[in-house]
Amino acid sequence: MNAELTTGVIQHNPVVGGVASNAARIADEYAVLREAGADLVVTPELSLIGYPPRDLLHRPAVLDAQESALDRLASQTSDGPPLIVGAATRTERDTGPPLYNAAVVLRDGTQSEAYHKRLLPTYDVFDEHRYFRPGSEPLVVDVAGTDVGVTICEDAWQDVIVTGTQRHEERPLMDTAAAGADLILTLSASPFSLNKPARRESRFLAHAAQTTCPVVFVNQVGGNDELIFDGHSLVATKQGLQTQCAGFESATDIVDVSLSHQPGDQPSNREPNASQASEALALGLRDYFDKTGFEEAVIGLSGGIDSSVAAALAVDALGADNVYGVSLPSEVTSQQSVTDAEAVATNLGIEFDVVPIGPTVEALSETLAENTTSLTGVAAENVQARIRGDVLMGIANQRNALVLTPDNKSEAAVGYCTLYGDAVGALAPLGDCYKRLVYELAGVYNESLSASSASSPVIPVSVIEKEPTAELRAGQTDEQELPAYDVLDAILEQYVEQDGDLSSIREAHPDHVIDDVLRRVASAEFKRRQTPPPLRVTQKSLGRGWNYPVAAVYEHIFNLEWA
Repeated sequence: MNAELTTGVIQHNPVVGGVASNAARIADEYAVLREAGADLVVTPELSLIGYPPRDLLHRPAVLDAQESALDRLASQTSDGPPLIVGAATRTERDTGPPLYNAAVVLRDGTQSEAYHKRLLPTYDVFDEHRYFRPGSEPLVVDVAGTDVGVTICEDAWQDVIVTGTQRHEERPLMDTAAAGADLILTLSASPFSLNKPARRESRFLAHAAQTTCPVVFVNQVGGNDELIFDGHSLVATKQGLQTQCAGFESATDIVDVSLSHQPGDQPSNREPNASQASEALALGLRDYFDKTGFEEAVIGLSGGIDSSVAAALAVDALGADNVYGVSLPSEVTSQQSVTDAEAVATNLGIEFDVVPIGPTVEALSETLAENTTSLTGVAAENVQARIRGDVLMGIANQRNALVLTPDNKSEAAVGYCTLYGDAVGALAPLGDCYKRLVYELAGVYNESLSASSASSPVIPVSVIEKEPTAELRAGQTDEQELPAYDVLDAILEQYVEQDGDLSSIREAHPDHVIDDVLRRVASAEFKRRQTPPPLRVTQKSLGRGWNYPVAAVYEHIFNLEWA
């Protein structure tokens, strides 16, 4: 065994389905690492097709493209180091899932070996049993005199440190060490959630200590639909963390992995939640636009905290020239709201217009009254929100832009939004942020984004300090409709994030308040099926990983809570 192995890490940002372009980027980065003297080069999980590929895996043409790309990449290894690439490969079996989630070893111009992922996640946002057959055996290959073991993502998550639940009995990394590995690779596409980089660091330091092998974790980076991948690839040894790639950006790094490493000062993965979230959301939003081919975002600026933070995020991700704000006042909109919306737009340096909707609301209400029925109460109030949705979508269509909904997780959870109104759009960048996190993000943007005046924050104090309101009737405030946000967020976080365990907050809040919140969550399920996907930053978002039926009875769940 050598004293060290010079390992090249490609922290790759793939376009899902873009096999040719993904392979071309890997080839370019491989060439750089080969010239730098790497003994071995590694990519993330499924790096050729991108993660998660979902039902693209059912298309034979996509699988054929991967095979061709593997052959092209293999040819580059004729005069270079081995390259280990994540890809979906066919099983050549007639029954069961037709594919393996594989790490293919390319060397000496050929596909020499392949490791098949043993632990397949099928929970939360993952559904790998839908596509893949699990592998059964460890793989250890000789690279420059070092026995290198290969594993993939979930193989390393068998315990509670990262996922919070003991999901598997097998321990693939320990099996790989027992098979003779001196060093273990983990190819991964591990999505971001708040504080997950720190939990991963703890997990891999534990793996290195338990296996007595250095572990090289190579993670995907970038936004793919609502999932955000943060990178933070690392090398953990039994003495500590040897090195780590930057988070939230692509990286091509080379490191001498050594068993004799003595840890030095390493960057911390324990940033404040709002700082983590701002980096993740900017990456997710930027990639959503880049990978769908759009450039401009349209945002309805109400003068409230949510739309102001959404606009600041959009400027951070896309640049001020690619963000267009519109104030859409009705007869009940205060002048302060319009003034605040204009101030936010001016401070951010974005294009801004005011389009009054009062006459349109009145005309539609009169038409309905004359031909069918007069709308009253919430039905009448929601006409304003839906007309705003129409205006925003019309503007976006004309400008070839995408509408961003500013809805947050607190409101989406309990259905405090108007379907086809304020919830209209292509993406909900704040949709997995509780209300208190939205306020914390306002502080981040007020520090990080320059204002038009040195003394003026981009999000004015008047926006931050005003009482939240949907402003669909005169004098309306959110707390007339909902529990205070600090109460609402505490209940939701326990119910959504902790699988419904409310024991820790029962004494803090009356049963009838908790019961009301849970009933709202259940009754709003149909709305969430029809609203834009949220960018995921928590361990349980209300998007792809929230899989509850619409036509169902939930009452017994709540009754059991009070038993």
